[in-house]
Amino acid sequence: MIDLLTQIRRHLPVGVLSNCTDALRTDLQHHGITFDHVLPSAELGIDKPSPHAYRHAAERMGIPARAMAYFDDEPTFVHAAQTVGLQAHLFTGPAEFTARLRTLGLPLTSG
Repeated sequence: MIDLLTQIRRHLPVGVLSNCTDALRTDLQHHGITFDHVLPSAELGIDKPSPHAYRHAAERMGIPARAMAYFDDEPTFVHAAQTVGLQAHLFTGPAEFTARLRTLGLPLTSG
């Protein structure tokens, strides 16, 4: 997944929206995981599945909600993201994730 993340970031910005504490940045750094945008709910003051969380994430990333691809392993969060116009998909594993990104036009070499 880290290699895949690196590949994706060559083509477009990638963010993480997570219902977690302000330790998210430190945890990602500790594990060598880099995102262009790190959006923990503790900083946003909004938790998923609130529609405001997704709108705020899109705004912080500078991307219109309708142009964002969003993946989550929680069906409730996927549905909530869809209600605000994100192209939201259920994450079921790396292979399906890679295939979905390829259908969205990303030229990925692994997955």
